[in-house]
Amino acid sequence: MVNRKVAVLRADASSSIGVGHVMRSLSLGEALIDEGFGVELVSFELAPSLQSLATSCGVEVVELSCAPRSSEDAQFVLTRNTDIVVVDGYEFSREFFASLELSDTFFAVIDDNAETNALSPNAVINQNPHAAASMYAHMKGNPKLLLGLQYAMVRKEVREVAALHLPTREGEVFVAMGGADFLGLTAPIVEAITETGLQIRVAVGHANTQREHVHKLADQHGHVTLIEQQDYVSSLASAHVAVLAAGSSLWEACAVGTPSIGLVVADNQVASANAAAKLGFTRVIDCRKSFSVEVVKREIEACILGGTSAMRGAALSIGIAGGASKVASELGAIA
Repeated sequence: MVNRKVAVLRADASSSIGVGHVMRSLSLGEALIDEGFGVELVSFELAPSLQSLATSCGVEVVELSCAPRSSEDAQFVLTRNTDIVVVDGYEFSREFFASLELSDTFFAVIDDNAETNALSPNAVINQNPHAAASMYAHMKGNPKLLLGLQYAMVRKEVREVAALHLPTREGEVFVAMGGADFLGLTAPIVEAITETGLQIRVAVGHANTQREHVHKLADQHGHVTLIEQQDYVSSLASAHVAVLAAGSSLWEACAVGTPSIGLVVADNQVASANAAAKLGFTRVIDCRKSFSVEVVKREIEACILGGTSAMRGAALSIGIAGGASKVASELGAIA
């Protein structure tokens, strides 16, 4: 009997850093499992809801008990008897990566804007449309570069729903401000859209503190529906337009062909969101310094009244639904 390879995913989630690193790590984990790997997620103080999600994906959760993102953290990861380590997060220290680099273990980093402290990983995964080899020219050892939307790591559920080609619910708006929504945009956006009379479906993320507020809005307005996690992807896929935090959610919307309005809430989202806008499947609103619900409402109305067929066509033409499988296949071949 041949022992299967083991992959360790190292990512954290919190109200301050969001849940995106863990979510896309789990997307890759699903694809690695399909490639025959056993997969573990090593994480620090992971919320129970995310632990349950990982388990449902077939990924074993391992709780980190030492100082996160430190050299001790790396040493713990290396004790997991793994064939490959994949690290996702900007906060991992140089000492963390130095420990990995001194080992013989194959490791890859998931990065967005050349913000990683790794200097000589075996592979770099940057799923964003602005990714370029020049961003990693400073790295040593000629790492394998998996760059661009063809490597977008959307979840298996997204890939499956994309294949269904669900019909569009005309005039319906989907709202999701990510797992944390640390700027508290969900409720103000929903309140503003209620004035239009449009049907609204709202997803409140794992670390979003506004669930109770949104629940009250749903009780008050018959055209507002608070959806649960199991309905997230189908609701996104059938929406006329989606209002999303401009992170990995934009790639999920692209995969299912839903036109989107991406709200930039962090500096590291600027380049990728603007590159996505140039590709034609999303509109971008920069909310880092100021936020106006009226601007959001105008963009929604412009999309719905002006037609979204061009945006939908742009999204579907890119064909990113198989990105996680491509990453897993590439890693499996070289690890």
